[in-house]
Amino acid sequence: MNGETKTKVENNTPTAEDYEALRQELEAEKQKAAQLVEEATKPLQERIADLEDDMTRKVEDLDTLEAKLATVTADLEGAKAAYAYAVDDYKKLVLASNPLFTIDIITGDTIDDVKTSVEKAGFLVNKVKEGLEAQAKALAGLTTVPAGAPARTPQNTEGLSTKEKINLGLEQARKKKE
Repeated sequence: MNGETKTKVENNTPTAEDYEALRQELEAEKQKAAQLVEEATKPLQERIADLEDDMTRKVEDLDTLEAKLATVTADLEGAKAAYAYAVDDYKKLVLASNPLFTIDIITGDTIDDVKTSVEKAGFLVNKVKEGLEAQAKALAGLTTVPAGAPARTPQNTEGLSTKEKINLGLEQARKKKE
């Protein structure tokens, strides 16, 4: 041998006693590992439990809020319907108090819209009145009617046929006799 040392390797099967000692040592290590895992995860487990409790409370709060939302939504729909009826009643009141307005010129889905259309309708009615008054004044200036009964003049016989003239004369004679 040239300075080399040979190592003898033996593959021995452990005895029952060695096996039992190894098993107990392994079991002790398992328990130690389990304890270390438990200690390491304990704060996390507590945090998970707290979060689960928070989540449960939040779900309950959410259910309560959803019920309130449903109630408020129903109330809002009722209020919208009541407002629509109020707007219709306001339109009817405007039409009843202003006989010159027609239903087609009073429009709108809100009180403000109806007020705006009433202003426009009032402006339009005033313009029409002014136009009619101006037209009436213009016509009054063209035709003046004297006060009292008109003077009696004989009927104009121009353009009447001979037969019509004779009939007219006979009719006038009859009226004088009566």
